[in-house]
Amino acid sequence: MLLSDEELARLQSVAPFLCSEAHTALQLEADYEVTAELESHLQPGLRIRAPDSPRTTTAFDAPPYALDLFVGLPLNELRALAHADDATREAEIARFGARFSPRLLRAIARMTPHEIDLDAGVQSAAGTLSVMLDEA
Repeated sequence: MLLSDEELARLQSVAPFLCSEAHTALQLEADYEVTAELESHLQPGLRIRAPDSPRTTTAFDAPPYALDLFVGLPLNELRALAHADDATREAEIARFGARFSPRLLRAIARMTPHEIDLDAGVQSAAGTLSVMLDEA
């Protein structure tokens, strides 16, 4: 089920934190652009894009392609953040943040090496690759 309008409104204040945590998790990697996509998908998540990477070939339709990765975030955790009262909200955000980086890197690592090269910011297939953040 999609997030309600009320839940989405409450999560807007958390979205910059989610993007910051993803960017921090990838700090040793390429200079990724991270954006929250909470309302445009059935599964809310983060989009991680690499700046256009230098091609190893002159053909624009040949690999490697610049990284375009969608990371789905668990709905139950987003709902917990959205419904937490002010006193609990900060603790929930801190708990989510403390577990976020390892979970993100684990989800990305599950992709086989020929699908994605996180260090180089490239992928072997055109289009968006997707992973799901595991439940905490």
